Amino acid sequence: MPPVPSVRLRAATSGDTAFIVEMARHACVIEDWPLPDPDSEQTQSLLPTADDVVLVAEDPNGMSLGAVWTCHHEPPLLVDSDTVAVPELSIAVAPELRRRGVGGALLDELIVLCADRYEAISLNVHQRNPAVHLYERKGFRVVGRGRGALGIAMRRALR
Repeated sequence: MPPVPSVRLRAATSGDTAFIVEMARHACVIEDWPLPDPDSEQTQSLLPTADDVVLVAEDPNGMSLGAVWTCHHEPPLLVDSDTVAVPELSIAVAPELRRRGVGGALLDELIVLCADRYEAISLNVHQRNPAVHLYERKGFRVVGRGRGALGIAMRRALR
């Protein structure tokens, strides 16, 4: 598929709440599984807080294409050598726009924005998720088992 032309990245606003919830629903599951309800524990556990970095990708007409954000889970997916939780990221792109550069652009910008805040970021990905290859290209490395029986924990140093 050709790349999406002219993707604009911006900080999320309060007007993006419904879109972020929708993206969290997509971030919860493998592509061919049913989406969880917006108010499910699975979806709600991925939502960012006011302290998190949240970015939205949109097209030139202002249509939202995808989002990425940091989040903090309890217990954390990974801790650093000082036992401090490594922030985790969640990312999703509208299904019809996947594999067209939107996710990569979102990750690149999140990495830049987080470099001054964190030593590293992490993510949990299902082993069947084709995005594993994108994460590896963006510098994430498998560091162990993630959440769930088929989860993979990945980490990317930022400094």
